[in-house]
Amino acid sequence: MQKGIPRRGLLKGTVVALGAVVAGSLGGCLTSQLYEERGSDEVYTETVGQFYITADEQSFVIIGKQYHYFMQVDPELLKAIRSGLHGKMQAEFLPISVTYWQNLVGEFILRIPQLDQLEPGQIDEAKALGFVASPSQNALLHRYAIRGSRFTSKRDITAYQANPLNSTYTLHFSAYREKSKVTQVLLTPVTVTADGVLMILALPLLPLGLMAAKPFKVK
Repeated sequence: MQKGIPRRGLLKGTVVALGAVVAGSLGGCLTSQLYEERGSDEVYTETVGQFYITADEQSFVIIGKQYHYFMQVDPELLKAIRSGLHGKMQAEFLPISVTYWQNLVGEFILRIPQLDQLEPGQIDEAKALGFVASPSQNALLHRYAIRGSRFTSKRDITAYQANPLNSTYTLHFSAYREKSKVTQVLLTPVTVTADGVLMILALPLLPLGLMAAKPFKVK
């Protein structure tokens, strides 16, 4: 079996991004699920048309058809999103692994292309945000670690997503599975109101597009 954070540690540590908003909801959100009779990883994709952020700005939330993904926010990423360079950035998700304990492990890259066409002041601003010049790619790059948790949804609520982005993203996942084993999975704390608003407890999820003038370009 692939080793990971114990379930108690997962609830306390991996989902730190949920903070006090979700802490009270996880106690009754565990259920058992029998994995299929095969040991190879489950490889699948999610097409994403909107990213959300929790009201406390601690978690990015991605709503898939079967799963919801909570990813801990890197404060440097928020600074980049809110900067004047945001409109020049391209976003790229590298393949994301889901461990036996439903932890997310991966990497997210922001890229500012056409390095040779940027003004010196823009390069200085980007470097102050943590970007590193890559002459071989003629770009400035910033890599962010993806850490978080995957939750199971009882129904597809993607139709309720607000203000879809102009471009969509395809995220690639590889999820650990073990033969003939029953494991615990987390049920999503995301709910939908009668008006179709996505909520965590009493707080709405905020579309990430509200934080920036333009959505990321897809590489």
